[in-house]
Amino acid sequence: MKSWVKLLVVAVFVFLWCYLTFTGLVKLPELDILKDMSSGIKSPDNKIDWKTVDLYNKSLPEDINKKHVIHTTGTIKIEGLSIFYRKASPPVSVKPSGQTILLLHGRSFTSEIWQKYGTMDLMAAFGHLVIAVDLPGYGKSTEPYHGDRSKFILSIIRSELLSGSRPVLISPSMSGEYSMKFVGEHADMLSGYIPVAPVATGSVPQSVLQTVKVPTLIVYGENDKTPMAKQAPNNLRIMPNSQEVPLKNAGHAAYLDVPDVFHKLLYNFMELLHQ
Repeated sequence: MKSWVKLLVVAVFVFLWCYLTFTGLVKLPELDILKDMSSGIKSPDNKIDWKTVDLYNKSLPEDINKKHVIHTTGTIKIEGLSIFYRKASPPVSVKPSGQTILLLHGRSFTSEIWQKYGTMDLMAAFGHLVIAVDLPGYGKSTEPYHGDRSKFILSIIRSELLSGSRPVLISPSMSGEYSMKFVGEHADMLSGYIPVAPVATGSVPQSVLQTVKVPTLIVYGENDKTPMAKQAPNNLRIMPNSQEVPLKNAGHAAYLDVPDVFHKLLYNFMELLHQ
């Protein structure tokens, strides 16, 4: 076929497509690149720009069935201590995502809080393996721990409980005593980090934090009156793949004050990590 004939065919096709689109007979499909640009998901090198990505882009699906989530509890030896854990596994009918979430807790709570407020069931229903532990000296983990707290988290991640996965670590308040040093030393063993107004954010030098590339959501409640609400974003925003996420109408335990908002945030975070 001659070149001018090919050009004519293309021109006719473009004309018809534009006409049908203009008249509403055909709708142009959404272009992924435009969606990414508008939501801030991708940077010029085609990687997620965690500083600007829209963390509320997707709503929680309404048809999620949490009834058949598989629950198990038990104890495991970590650094010589008997540590109580709760595990929520995806229903048999749900394809596993391959992602794991490790939940710590604050001083006033135990692993039970994540079960009570539905975080474990919801995330497991999406296909994630979810594990919550009672930290030493809390709940059913009655023995205190006086060793290296970074090593304690490392031992949990290396245990059969997590099967060598790289979890998303969620660490509220007091549990920052465990998570912050771990992030400074072993961030490569995590796929994501969500500190919720944690303590000890000043215990890791800024020169170290600026090299920590794990995707991080710095969460705190706008009504939080504790020093951690200011210290956490001030100290952690230097992390190159972090984003500050203040939660409206929430205090120190922000994830409990507005659980639906926190769950939407976590859902979007896990979806982005899965891209």
